[in-house]
Amino acid sequence: MKIDILNKWLTAVQSVFIIVGVGVALWQLLEISAQTRLQAQTLKQAQKTASAGLVLKLRRTLDDKRYDDITGEIQNHDHIYHLLVRADGGKGDGKYRDLDIERYIGNFEDMGYLIQEGLIDEKMAYNHFSYDIEKTWCNDDIRQIIGVARKDDKSTAAASDPIYGNFERLARQYLAKENQTCKNLDNQ
Repeated sequence: MKIDILNKWLTAVQSVFIIVGVGVALWQLLEISAQTRLQAQTLKQAQKTASAGLVLKLRRTLDDKRYDDITGEIQNHDHIYHLLVRADGGKGDGKYRDLDIERYIGNFEDMGYLIQEGLIDEKMAYNHFSYDIEKTWCNDDIRQIIGVARKDDKSTAAASDPIYGNFERLARQYLAKENQTCKNLDNQ
């Protein structure tokens, strides 16, 4: 009889400990969940800070003396304005070599890649660079250079990942978002 009572007490105590253990486990899961949310928020903030840093660095690059002239030439003229020198296939009195132009548009290609990979916030990039990208894409000489580069590209990835494809994607996306055409940009 005493063993029965002792067994019942031990079973009751064991049940209480199991319930307490389950409660502690649930509390720990809630704490882990809260920590995970906090870490996710911290990571998101760090990513935004890194994105802002990249955007500012790219802005400084484009505003640098190296690209100051070409940026001004593109933004202050219509889409048929000649940039490319005749020696590189230009049709007018352009003053830039194709290599200089390719270096310039390479910045937009890199930006497209960084946006695609989530390293730069899309909204931030749009706010800082949409006009630069749209005006550059719309220039006939720029399009000519891209066409030649794509024609000359004999790589196996040429069809699936064309040269300056990220730049083109951004330009088309921004123009569509603003319901603009290259001719509309000429009138701004």
